[in-house]
Amino acid sequence: MRLDELRRLNKLLTEASGPGDVFMALRDRSLQGDAQRLALAGEHRRLESLANPERFMGNPPAQDLAREIVARLGELYRTAIAALDAGTAGAAEVVVPAQVTAPEDPPPKWRASEPAPVSEPAGFELVAGANRYRIEERVGVGDLATIFRGRCTAGARVGAEVAAKLAIDRADNGFILAEINALRLLAQGDARQRGQLPELLDLFHGGEGQAGVVLGWIEGFAGEALRGRFPGGVPPEHVIWIGRRLLSVVGHAHKLGVLHANIEPAHIIVRPRDHHVSLIDWCYCVVEPARTRQGFRVYNPDFSAPEVAEKKPPLPAADLYSVGRCMLYLCGGDLASGAMPDAVDDRLQRFIRYLTRPSPLQRAQDAWEMFSELERVRAAVYGAHRFVELVVP
Repeated sequence: MRLDELRRLNKLLTEASGPGDVFMALRDRSLQGDAQRLALAGEHRRLESLANPERFMGNPPAQDLAREIVARLGELYRTAIAALDAGTAGAAEVVVPAQVTAPEDPPPKWRASEPAPVSEPAGFELVAGANRYRIEERVGVGDLATIFRGRCTAGARVGAEVAAKLAIDRADNGFILAEINALRLLAQGDARQRGQLPELLDLFHGGEGQAGVVLGWIEGFAGEALRGRFPGGVPPEHVIWIGRRLLSVVGHAHKLGVLHANIEPAHIIVRPRDHHVSLIDWCYCVVEPARTRQGFRVYNPDFSAPEVAEKKPPLPAADLYSVGRCMLYLCGGDLASGAMPDAVDDRLQRFIRYLTRPSPLQRAQDAWEMFSELERVRAAVYGAHRFVELVVP
């Protein structure tokens, strides 16, 4: 963005009487419900990226103006979300069972920011159109959202286990909506990798306007839990198929223009009985960065590529770096030094080091090429393909 364009955007914000004067999605009568929210979130991200202060390095006054613009855009976006929350008809609601309190007490207000202890049932229901879900327990709290586990009690999936993910703060709704948008994009076509992604079932809103999503429950061990079961590291032969399946879903995403941008062991779900691997938590994804100008939105010092900390433009190689770091971790390697146990064959060690080279230009670039290369490594080390059961202690 040139300086004159930054000034025009500042003028628009200064003269705006409300969000509707800035965000076209609020004035488009063809957009309703979730479609309008997604369009609003995308518009906000686009404007925010255009006013990124880093675009004006070397010009302190312009950088200060850009920071003010980004802050003002955030305020207007939150105001817009609040207005939509207040005026949305037929949105799914969090329903607290009447038996939680005595009849004479006022109805309790369930707050995601004050969840019940993990050992206690969450005890609330979600109603989304014809679907009803009984949420039974809280299973985790992340940076942005609280995760619950429950079952469908009415609708098309009666009896099926589900996960409900709810933003902790309404200010983080954009991240939940970004994941929803990514999952819809990744569900396109008939690629079998769609089965390695969370299944989007329903959307809802919490008592304070937080965005929420109902997903199909994914059975298996998170990468951290799986690694914890093997003191010396997961056997390398199994790390190979985990890595290959992870590369396949990353390749599927990259083909559709989506970078996960936050791959870490906690976001990898491994089902040992049939060697199934899922990649979850797409809240920080980057969609078509060359077109949208989106940048990285989170940095994990153990698993993010160096260019993420340096705030360089997103490239698929960043996801491949994270895949390599996850494989290193699962093998029992040292994340600080990169050293791996002697049980890890030199050929597999070289493959992992290729994925985790510091420079994105010297690192692997294509997930599908690495998928094929890892199969060649597997064949060279272990011979003809065979199913080896992963027995988890």
